[in-house]
Amino acid sequence: MFEDSVQRVLKLMKSTFGDEFKTYYDGDPEVIPLFNLPCIIVTQTSDETVEAAMGQDDVNDSITVKVVLNKRDDWDNDKVNPLNMTERKIRDYIAKRDPATGNYLPNTVKGAIRSDLLEGVEAVAPTMNVEYGLNPRAIGENPKTEYADLTAEGHVTFTVQFSVDTY
Repeated sequence: MFEDSVQRVLKLMKSTFGDEFKTYYDGDPEVIPLFNLPCIIVTQTSDETVEAAMGQDDVNDSITVKVVLNKRDDWDNDKVNPLNMTERKIRDYIAKRDPATGNYLPNTVKGAIRSDLLEGVEAVAPTMNVEYGLNPRAIGENPKTEYADLTAEGHVTFTVQFSVDTY
C-alpha cells in the first residue's frame, strides 16, 4: 500500500523519538507555541516526476525533516552549560554515532532513515544534506503579541524515490 512520503517519514520520526518531542508537524507551521517545543517538522519541498518505462513514472520526493529546539533552553536558571548547547543536542538527534562501531544510533534521524524507510520504495536518501543554525520564529503562548524568540534547528533534506504505474 502506498503512503504519502511526508506521512511515512512523520510516522518514522514518531516511532523513533516518541515522547522526546512534544509535537510532530506535517508541514511547517512557522509559528510554534512554546508548549509544542521541542518539535519535529516534516515537509515536502519538491516532487520530480519523470516518465520511465512504458506505463510508469519515476518519482523523487524531496523531504526535509526539521529538528526544532527552543534556544532559551540553553539558559537553565540563568546558567549556561557550554558543553551541552542546543546545537549539540540537535547534532545528536540527527546523527549521533555509536562510539564503539561508528554507526548511526537507531534513535537518530539518519539512523532511522537508513534502517527503516526502505519498504515500498526504490531508494531513500542517496544523499542527505544537513543544515544547522538558528531560525527566528514567533514562539510563545500568544505569538501575536510576543516578539519572536529564537529556535535552534537542524534540517535534513533527502529524496525518496519510487515508481508509479500510470495505466
